[in-house]
Amino acid sequence: MNAAERKAIHDAIVRLADGDRSRVRPLLDMLWPILLAFARRGVGQEQDAEDVAQETFLRICSRASDFDRSRDGLSWAFGIAKYEILTHRRRLRRTGDPLDAPELALAEDPARSQEADLIARELELILEGVLGKLEQSDRAALGLGNIETPALPASAAARKRRQRALERLRSLWRKLYGEP
Repeated sequence: MNAAERKAIHDAIVRLADGDRSRVRPLLDMLWPILLAFARRGVGQEQDAEDVAQETFLRICSRASDFDRSRDGLSWAFGIAKYEILTHRRRLRRTGDPLDAPELALAEDPARSQEADLIARELELILEGVLGKLEQSDRAALGLGNIETPALPASAAARKRRQRALERLRSLWRKLYGEP
């Protein structure tokens, strides 16, 4: 994708956010092949990929008013697509449908796009920021970082410390970024 196509997508999202509903069809024409390819890599099966891509586009349209113009429109769309893929996977796990892990390896795609790399790096930075706000004892309980504390034994007390640290991490995440 060249810079002009990327800018056209961004501009269409901005105009859609401003209430210009005539941008829906051009945005769909530009984003559909990209979203569908991304969803195929994420869910594996064609029908599921089409459903996920469609749900992603609907969510983009419904949340256009929340779009931050200082961000890249395509990266924003990929973030929504990734969330929809993960939601689809959770739904499959809950219903007991088998997941084919090799087909669903998003992170290990050798032909990963620049957009996917940017999204992954942005998520890593966000996670590092949240983990940096945790107390040292919570990071130790979760086994994160190079913390100079002895390893916790596999006792009920250690599991409880880990559970409480995870609760504090989730609470901090919700406070900073809302419900995932």
